[in-house]
Amino acid sequence: MKQAVTSYATVLLTLPAASETVPDARNAFERCPQLMDALSNPTILETEKFGVIDRVFPEALRTFLKVVCRNGQIDSVLDIFSEFEALERRQRQCAHAVLEYVTPLTDAQLSAMKQMICAKTSKPEVQLELRQNPALLGGFVLHVGDETYDRSVCSSMKSMRKSLIRR
Repeated sequence: MKQAVTSYATVLLTLPAASETVPDARNAFERCPQLMDALSNPTILETEKFGVIDRVFPEALRTFLKVVCRNGQIDSVLDIFSEFEALERRQRQCAHAVLEYVTPLTDAQLSAMKQMICAKTSKPEVQLELRQNPALLGGFVLHVGDETYDRSVCSSMKSMRKSLIRR
């Protein structure tokens, strides 16, 4: 399965407008689960599925999505898109990080965060994915590769609670 996903992502990487069209296609699949259901449903005719692809997706991705659909791999399309994005970042020597926060960061804070990530990863560029997470209560959690930097109020409170219990 992983090999097929990587193979499709590698092919996707060769398409001229993939970088511009994949985010919108991902968004369409994530916002409308019925789309995935329809395209993976074996009782729906292939011509009908292709008609949906032609109406919903940009021309640059249509043939690719039809091949994925014809080969019965459309259920893996979000994994294919994720692998494509990872391959594209690797090609651009771009780090990827996920920042969870409670209140939006200022431009200066985001810039400083990106500089710190670039320094830690030795990469000239960073793609920072922002996710609001009110459960943190304050502060932030930064995920860079396998490392997590937890500077949240929630984590601090848990640490204090543990140290008080040990006493």
